[in-house]
Amino acid sequence: MRKQHIINLLIILVALSPVAFLYIVWESIPGTIITKFQFWDSGEKTQSRKEFLISVIVLSSLSAALYLLMRNLKKIDPKVKVTTPGSSFHKLGFIIILFFLVLNYFFILSAKNGWAVTTRTGVAFFGFLVALIGNYMTSLKPNYFVGIRLPWTLNDPGNWKQTHQLAGKLWFAGGMVMIVFSFILPGTALRLVSIGLLIALVVIPGIYSYLAFRNKKN
Repeated sequence: MRKQHIINLLIILVALSPVAFLYIVWESIPGTIITKFQFWDSGEKTQSRKEFLISVIVLSSLSAALYLLMRNLKKIDPKVKVTTPGSSFHKLGFIIILFFLVLNYFFILSAKNGWAVTTRTGVAFFGFLVALIGNYMTSLKPNYFVGIRLPWTLNDPGNWKQTHQLAGKLWFAGGMVMIVFSFILPGTALRLVSIGLLIALVVIPGIYSYLAFRNKKN
């Protein structure tokens, strides 16, 4: 148990490391940071260094908090029993840490070197996260925090398993499609396709789980 506490502490420190890195390169960060990430419009967003620092701290803290949540679901989620294998939750927590870590360092290096954070970049990063989550979704056990949390999935382990096996495959494929399309589609088409994919990734597993619930009930 003590070894796990040390591992958790090291992972949390890694999650917070972008804040320390930003402090090291602080003098090379411009006073005004221009972000060219446009999803809904074609405008540019400007940030002061102070606002940028706050955003890095928030992202780092959020990733650490979500990791700790995944590590401690058995203590706070009545659906997760003591005998429930926690490896899938722990892996998901690590994925969250990894994603936010890469994202934070990318934002810092972009501000430092004047790189453009475009719609393509944002969609590629998000697609990467969706694919990673999909890769582990098939092994998720019923809980109130992550997954397809519907009344009929939460109350039927079989429905939960079937729904998440489908959702995992869809999310992994959908994430990979987002990554590929982020390189080949123009901005407007990329926005429309990304929105359509997100809706499909949420709606299709929900419909599937409801149909399975209704068929079993009948």
